[in-house]
Amino acid sequence: MKEHIVGEEISALSDGALSGAARARAEAHLADCGACRRELESLRHLKRLLAAAPRRTLPADLALNLEHRYVGARPWTAAFTRPAFWVPVGAVAAAALAFSVWSRSLSPAGDLPLEPLLAAHERYSAEALVPEPNLVASSYSDPLTLTYADAADGTTE
Repeated sequence: MKEHIVGEEISALSDGALSGAARARAEAHLADCGACRRELESLRHLKRLLAAAPRRTLPADLALNLEHRYVGARPWTAAFTRPAFWVPVGAVAAAALAFSVWSRSLSPAGDLPLEPLLAAHERYSAEALVPEPNLVASSYSDPLTLTYADAADGTTE
């Protein structure tokens, strides 16, 4: 084996996690390569030192703070309290407001033709007085026109 044993493979070898052909290949390489043997021995020595190091307990308030920060579940509403949510929402709202103001300025409200609207309203009001069976006739508004024209002249039928 010409390539050195590095990274995860040498760590797995020191832990005894390599098996089968990978372990045989690594041991064959270690028989020929002093640099890899020194690296493996250095890693094993470091693990022995760390295992022998005195243990200290984590302060309770720090453990509780870390648990709340990283383990505790956040409610689904937590995203709405962050500026990362409200800044784009505010930008979209401002753009919509600016667009509505701009589009209102293009056509003034005084340009609506009121005469055709009023005529259509009067016709609708007059046709609403026609009984339901007469609505199927194609000329149902003609008698109304005559009736209202006569009423405007002062004559009634």
